Amino acid sequence: MLNRRSLRVKAMQSLFAYGQCKEANYNLGLAEIDEAFLPDLNSMEVQDRDLLKTQRQQCKRVYANKINGTALDPSEVIAEVAQKEANNAYKSYLASQKKDFDHMLSSMILDAESLVDRFLEVVSLLIAWSDYSKVEADKKSKLSPEKLIVGDYNFSKNKVIEFFRNSSKVQVALVKRNIGWEDEEENVKNWYKEVLKKDEVYNEYRRTANPSFEEDKAIVDHIVKQEVFKIDMILSFFEERDIFWQENKAIARSLVSRSIRDLEETSSPKEFDLPDFSNNWEEDKSFFEKIFRSVVENDEEYSKIIGAKTKNWEVDRLAITDQIILKMAIAEMLNFQSIPVKVTINEYIELSKNYSTPKSKQFINGILDVISVELKTSGMLKKSGRGLMDNK
Repeated sequence: MLNRRSLRVKAMQSLFAYGQCKEANYNLGLAEIDEAFLPDLNSMEVQDRDLLKTQRQQCKRVYANKINGTALDPSEVIAEVAQKEANNAYKSYLASQKKDFDHMLSSMILDAESLVDRFLEVVSLLIAWSDYSKVEADKKSKLSPEKLIVGDYNFSKNKVIEFFRNSSKVQVALVKRNIGWEDEEENVKNWYKEVLKKDEVYNEYRRTANPSFEEDKAIVDHIVKQEVFKIDMILSFFEERDIFWQENKAIARSLVSRSIRDLEETSSPKEFDLPDFSNNWEEDKSFFEKIFRSVVENDEEYSKIIGAKTKNWEVDRLAITDQIILKMAIAEMLNFQSIPVKVTINEYIELSKNYSTPKSKQFINGILDVISVELKTSGMLKKSGRGLMDNK
């Protein structure tokens, strides 16, 4: 199940990617300026290369001032062409930033909503393995019937897999989302031979005559937990398809395991609903979006708040992940009245432990403690309810 910690991680990753885009867009603007002040090789007039160089340097200083606030020499007279090209580069930069912001925000939401796709991929893989086990059993029955063992057809008749195979909602979702293993037939066969058939628990199941529903359920649960979500060759495949697999893996496993656990022998495939990946997605999505928007839109303000408490360090010299974590924590403290300050600080300390430098935990803890006190004193921090203001 998707929880707030998972959402914070996803927002942090998106903010990091957005920061990389911001730097790339800035450099594209510099390249645009360089191109604007290249000598015109097709002109019949003599090109003043020194003048072009001076104008290019002026243009870059104006451009840097617009984006980073880099100070300009008030005594310097900026050439009209330098000002014009700086404005053009800045306009392109803003357009790219807007495009990247919209893309990151929508991708962030789509990634969370695609967690059901991961559930469907695993269920579809189980069905594909079940189908292939029948192909193997049929082949053995035809060519070497004396080698057929009592449970060679067990997995192809597994009642849990049959349930998913007969669920109209699962099948419709697979078609609508274009999810299946038809193009990965070699992987399906290879994993079945190299993973399932070498699993002693699975082989014991194959030696069982007429397995019960609970035995069918147990083997599917075992395969999901001990094979699909543990074997490197399978995990690597999913990781290549999903750049956020490391974070999504545990949630996908939970969705599949919970669906299997909740099945009863009397369960009807017609009544099965695809699992919810969130207890309240609209509320979680709002939390998710607000953190991202707040950090982007108030980046300068949050940098000043952090800078005031890290006077021995310029903010841009802090580890990028630490900067993002601190800004997200400030955004959460200021925008979510119902979340206790202590909870916010602890959550971002956990993020720093898992995603930043070894020393970040103490640094993040100390800075957020001081910032929370200042925000409270200044009246910027508005919390309602017992214990919501306490950061101890």
